Amino acid sequence: MACCLRKKRCVKARLSWKSKKKDTSSPSGYWAPEDDDDEGKIVFFGGTNYTFDLDDLLAASAEVLGKSAFVTTYKVAVEDTTTVVVKRLEEVIVGRREFEQTMDIVGRIRHDNVAELKAYYYSKNDKLAVYSYYSQGTLFEMLHGNKEENRVPLDWESRLRIAIGTARGLAIIHEADNGKFVHGNIKSSNIFIDSQCNSCICDLGLTPIMRSLPQTTICSSGYHAPEITNTRKCTQFSDVYSIGVVLLELITGKSPARPLSEDENMDLASWIRSVVSKEWTGEVFDIELLKQTGIEEEMVEMLQIGLACVALKPQDRPHITDIVNMIQSIPQ
Repeated sequence: MACCLRKKRCVKARLSWKSKKKDTSSPSGYWAPEDDDDEGKIVFFGGTNYTFDLDDLLAASAEVLGKSAFVTTYKVAVEDTTTVVVKRLEEVIVGRREFEQTMDIVGRIRHDNVAELKAYYYSKNDKLAVYSYYSQGTLFEMLHGNKEENRVPLDWESRLRIAIGTARGLAIIHEADNGKFVHGNIKSSNIFIDSQCNSCICDLGLTPIMRSLPQTTICSSGYHAPEITNTRKCTQFSDVYSIGVVLLELITGKSPARPLSEDENMDLASWIRSVVSKEWTGEVFDIELLKQTGIEEEMVEMLQIGLACVALKPQDRPHITDIVNMIQSIPQ
């Protein structure tokens, strides 16, 4: 259900967002606003049940979760009562109106499988997007982060639940803005997992406002559709390709961001096509899944859905609503 935008507070601040920290060698520290001529405001979505404002956010301790060329992701604990994920865009040139319009679209989306945008902040030099925090981390971390002997692997039921949730979330995203909205950066590190193994898509709204940047800076190798290299434009068809890669990642346990052979140009989708064409389908499945019995047919079904999504021609890929139905039809 769409939730009307409500501006709880418009807190004026003078910031440079140089993010000084108590210990620059540590991944955690404090936000450190400095005097600046650039004024900004924080805008909240979804009612008035917030116990923090911009000053609280800036004063809170922050842990760096990830960093790319133009976006830094922080885990921010506000007064020990609220934990949020803050995406900070640096040196991204976008007009206030365009930024606010995009955030407004995202802020109205309310669905269990889409990470909630709680607030945003705009200034000339820095833009912030504040999302809900999920304690279980990302799908990428769950699949690839801990390879120790005592690791608890994701079983088939959990992976199927994550696949269904991710597809549902993307379907909701594509319905936004009169059915024209595009995520643009679907990947396992942008899919958060809650304690019930429900998946929630994050980073929503950031790629459209960064479309003026070089495409290689906003699309992760191995996840983006081949046509983006030529058109430099993300579409709902390219989102479908990306979610197909995530499905293949779920059943193979392999990271699309890492070379899979001596040929570094062979991404995950290409490698699977090569293996399947040689009728060695069983070779692609995650060894942790092969320890389970009675799920071979279900894994093959998921493989077929993933391969349909990563068809080389955009028009050959299924619609996201069809993907949801196909995954839900896999026996659970």
